[in-house]
Amino acid sequence: MQLKKNPQLDALTKQAVSRTTIQLKTKPQLDALNKQAASSEKNLPPDKKSKSCVGTLLSITFIYVLPVMILAAIAFPFVISCGGAQKAKQSEAKQYISAMNKGQQAIYAEDGAFSNSVNALGLGLKTQTTNYNYSLLATKNAAFNYGVARSNNLTSYVGAVFLVPVSQAANKEKTTVSIMCKANSPGNTQPPDPILQNGNPVCAAGSSDALK
Repeated sequence: MQLKKNPQLDALTKQAVSRTTIQLKTKPQLDALNKQAASSEKNLPPDKKSKSCVGTLLSITFIYVLPVMILAAIAFPFVISCGGAQKAKQSEAKQYISAMNKGQQAIYAEDGAFSNSVNALGLGLKTQTTNYNYSLLATKNAAFNYGVARSNNLTSYVGAVFLVPVSQAANKEKTTVSIMCKANSPGNTQPPDPILQNGNPVCAAGSSDALK
């Protein structure tokens, strides 16, 4: 038994196939948009084009730089502490020399002569501590007070008190002037004695004013 062809059904079938074919055809406008997008992607800057590379660089940075930062943070307090301890030790010498200078000025004002002994200054100073050796040398017109470091890492100091005229017109009237100098480099060598220039005390070569 053969089925009779239905002209109307055949027409509807052909119409449906035709519409499907039209929908599947490539549209020129869509192709143009796709090409434009691909071209824009190629022209993107490197930082936007390769975000994965940036992530990798950040990872490497944390792996290598972070440990260094941690070590620096750990070491920094020790460096500060070491520097602070050294300054504290040298501060002792500056205080001793300053006191010895003032003691010599007081002794001269009372006795008319400088002292040849640290103990005679009456200041209760030790001639030797953990960090420094202290001594003095007195002449008729000057007194030199030394604080020599006992370690090569510390700076040595020298103080001086000079006897000078009060004025050029009155040479017989005398007064005292003082100075404190420090060696230009650390070490346990006694600094050179300060000198007097035009009535003013100055540090000798190899040393500098400790109060500046």
